Amino acid sequence: MNNTNKPWKRRKAIKGIKSNDFSSSGVNNPGNSNPNWDQESYVNDDLTKILFLSKRGMSRSPLAREMMRSLLEGTQLFGRIRCGSRGVSQAYDQCPIDARMSKFSSMFGYFLQGFSRFVTIPDLASADIIVTLDHESEEFVRVHNSYVRGISQPIGIYFSQGSFPYIQDPYDRGDDEDVDDHYDEIVTSIEYGCSKFFAQLPSLISY
Repeated sequence: MNNTNKPWKRRKAIKGIKSNDFSSSGVNNPGNSNPNWDQESYVNDDLTKILFLSKRGMSRSPLAREMMRSLLEGTQLFGRIRCGSRGVSQAYDQCPIDARMSKFSSMFGYFLQGFSRFVTIPDLASADIIVTLDHESEEFVRVHNSYVRGISQPIGIYFSQGSFPYIQDPYDRGDDEDVDDHYDEIVTSIEYGCSKFFAQLPSLISY
């Protein structure tokens, strides 16, 4: 489904920009009281934890995680926030990152690798801020809301009024829709949502 009122401007991919990837391996089993968050170059139990959720955890949420890490670099918040990504469909647990998304996002300077991970109760409980990227993840959080200790919000609240409130599914496109255009739309919409979310972070966290 296309967004008919896009608040962002699509842009061409820029090659040669690099960013760090600190993704770790391993998946938490339900009931594990010590969730293994995606690792940064710093480890501190007092860090604010941001968790991005999408249906599969293979493309959109990992990309949002990397975009947020990029936004944090060089700011006063760097080293104080840890970003993670998960999927809400257990059928896609430990699936490789979407190869097309990995290739496409790398042209924008965001490098995705590793495997998807299914979100667990400890993940939900330990997150200070949960950002849902699609209807499936938003519904998942609603059903499991009793385990959420922090803030939960859909990324759509940062889009213009009348915009499609979710990030499009990379695997759900029209027969006549160009694949590159579809992925470009996803990348630029996540980038826009993350930039707006980042601007609001100081009001969402406290130290």
